[in-house]
Amino acid sequence: MAGGSPFSRRDMLRAGGAASVLAAGGVLVPLPAYGAAEMKGGQVPGYYRFKHGAFEITVLSDGAYMLPTNLLGTNVAREKVVAYLEENLLDADERVSHVNIPLINTGKQLILVDVGGGMNWMPTAGKLTDNLQASGYKPEDVDMVVLTHGHPDHIWGLIDEFEEAPRFPNAEYVMAGKEWDFWTTAKAMDTLPEMFLGFAVGAKKQLLPVAEKTRRIKPGEEISPGIVAIPSPGHTPGHISVAIESEGETLLVTADSMTHPFISFAHPGWWPRTDIDAKMAEKSRRAMMEMAVTGKHLTLVYHISFPGLGHVARSGTAYRWVPSTWQWED
Repeated sequence: MAGGSPFSRRDMLRAGGAASVLAAGGVLVPLPAYGAAEMKGGQVPGYYRFKHGAFEITVLSDGAYMLPTNLLGTNVAREKVVAYLEENLLDADERVSHVNIPLINTGKQLILVDVGGGMNWMPTAGKLTDNLQASGYKPEDVDMVVLTHGHPDHIWGLIDEFEEAPRFPNAEYVMAGKEWDFWTTAKAMDTLPEMFLGFAVGAKKQLLPVAEKTRRIKPGEEISPGIVAIPSPGHTPGHISVAIESEGETLLVTADSMTHPFISFAHPGWWPRTDIDAKMAEKSRRAMMEMAVTGKHLTLVYHISFPGLGHVARSGTAYRWVPSTWQWED
């Protein structure tokens, strides 16, 4: 064609048209090669910070772990549990259990409530120290560690596996006296089912090195100004939850009073196998939810989706979980 390009579209493709274009003057100019973007892996640091009265609270993720669903609702027919899980689009065989741990800056003290499972619990957990540092603090900055109970995902992060020394070297430790006695004497070995005996061995290994720095309290005591231990036994004998009060605001830290985002609320009478005294644990679970409902308190639940903050609402004769909307602050 007179005055036109001597190259047809077919010619361009033959010349590598997918990697070149026809520029002015009929010159083929190479295009940059395109390939798949590099897969990065990993997630953003797992911490969420918010103001609570005069306090600043940072929820730290210790990661998550997989648990078999046969630990759920052990006093009802398995088929009923499976049907309920599937109805809520949940896996019938395994569940993801997050670990959400609060760090409280009172302006005078930095207080951590539980320490996660450390590096030896599960490979998908043990992220507390990394997320603590990402949030702007170091383990040495922690002034007090409150231990709600002696299960692995709450205390196995006490001792640094490499240093063989307390991970939070400058902290005072606080635990209910009844809970301390259960795990540091023969009581746990004599009480627990065989499948949980490893919990007792691990608890002694973690707790005894901090014995001299541990203050044993009674449920109901004020741990520190504005921070009160709430008795919630059953999951373990001396299990406590924590109320954090500042400038008229209350945050309930329920520890393991509730352990499932659906079943614990909709079916508080379904007993998880991890409760040592299931009947007492149910009573504590209902009491904690009633406290949250009647006070309209913000609530932190450890084992639901990060950051585990929300409210408990009444639903018929039971309850439901209402996650909080995150508020981004500078």
